[in-house]
Amino acid sequence: MRPDFYVLNWNDLIVSLAFIAFSLFLIKKWKLGLEQTLLVGTLRSFVQLTLMGYVLTWFFDQQHWAFMLSLLFIMILIASYEGTRRQKNEIPHFFSAMFVALLGSAILILGTILLFILDVEPWYSPYAAIPIGGMIIGNGLNSTSLTANRFVGELRHREKEIETLLALGATPKLAVYDAMKASIHAALIPNINAMMTVGLVQLPGVMTGQILAGIDPIIAVRYQIMIMYMWFTTATMANIIMLTIVYRQFFTKKMQLRRELLREQA
Repeated sequence: MRPDFYVLNWNDLIVSLAFIAFSLFLIKKWKLGLEQTLLVGTLRSFVQLTLMGYVLTWFFDQQHWAFMLSLLFIMILIASYEGTRRQKNEIPHFFSAMFVALLGSAILILGTILLFILDVEPWYSPYAAIPIGGMIIGNGLNSTSLTANRFVGELRHREKEIETLLALGATPKLAVYDAMKASIHAALIPNINAMMTVGLVQLPGVMTGQILAGIDPIIAVRYQIMIMYMWFTTATMANIIMLTIVYRQFFTKKMQLRRELLREQA
């Protein structure tokens, strides 16, 4: 007989610290030098997630469209800042490119899910908008950050090729088109691998969490399928929007490659 749900209490979480203790033992045995980092990370994850639980409880009590849109807007601003901070090379106007890419993806994908797939009533319900919006923005952030870093590397590797194409009369977009394709292709591989192996090699966290909470496995699977499709579309759309804006920053008004942007920063 399937239980309705499993409830974790604070004592259960304390028992789960045995995993950290065992990891700490292995780290010390192998002299990896990560003891302090692990302890700080363990404490921070506990405090941050506990506080987030209480914050989300308050968020879920707010039933107003303006509040929800403002919250999603702030989440996109924070993600854009984090994406800019992660870049190894400084890219002009990258914050704006990230913001537009994440905002465009969120509007299209989150709007479609809330209005046409889940038929959420009201459409700004925090129980749906916050977790799904967070997944969209987070996945878009990770994918675009990888793509941007790879794009700079591709430009550096293809520098002579690009300048030759420009000298032959190619437009900047045509000159870097192969670099753009290679960057997006590399960033999408993890998403494709996840789609190929889901259900065979791994059970995703969202689906596992729903099953542990007592949701029928068939329903949990349907949600996971939707989320996988959502992640891939988010990554594809956000990457294309971001690169469409970013590639222009690597050229002067005279359509010359800005070599100084390709040099690794100290």
